[in-house]
Amino acid sequence: MTNVLLVEDDAEVARVIKYYLGQSDAYAVDWVTDAAQAWAAARSGYDVILLDIMLPDTDGVELCARLRQWYQCPIIFISCLGDSETVVRALEKGGDDYVVKPFDNDVLHARIQANLRRARLEADLPAAGFSCARFSLDAQNRLLRKDGKKIPLVHMEVRLLAFFMQNPHRYFSAAELYRSIWGKESYGDNRTVTVHIYNLRKKLEDDPSDPRFLKNVWGKGYCFDPTGGE
Repeated sequence: MTNVLLVEDDAEVARVIKYYLGQSDAYAVDWVTDAAQAWAAARSGYDVILLDIMLPDTDGVELCARLRQWYQCPIIFISCLGDSETVVRALEKGGDDYVVKPFDNDVLHARIQANLRRARLEADLPAAGFSCARFSLDAQNRLLRKDGKKIPLVHMEVRLLAFFMQNPHRYFSAAELYRSIWGKESYGDNRTVTVHIYNLRKKLEDDPSDPRFLKNVWGKGYCFDPTGGE
């Protein structure tokens, strides 16, 4: 049974999501309408949180940042706001995925399952982490160790970097990365991948505008060079 916390102030949207997920015995859904209720409910522990942005008492993105300090389950934003600035801000604050309303309920189900699979894969990452010439990844503690500094990473930054370090010098499109790491098709919306890579570069690269480790070659995709081009 997958326990879902739905944070949504639109009663009709919440009713549809609850009805759809409730058709399967695989889900148990608790619904709250604002950030205060969400914060109190989250203490019960959930496998996944579906989070709207436009809540009556606070910004859902800020609620995500607060939740992320204490809870490590996947947080999937569901919002009518589809502009890139909002998507970037939501994922920077700890969101794992972003689905724009209106969406097909089958897509929502697929995104939930993909993020749950990703969370299980993250739990299986080796305790020893991964290392290359300039830095190391402490996957279990979600830390990038570089030049004597400990740089915190969010869930998907850990998963992306671990995947790249396990597959150096290979090219992957954004859709291939979503399929490999989230475990499901991206359904044409690859912004989740590109935003996480953008954020990862800011922590990994000396100059994110001219990346040496995590490169993107037009027509080929993203590629990790463990030497940093040296």
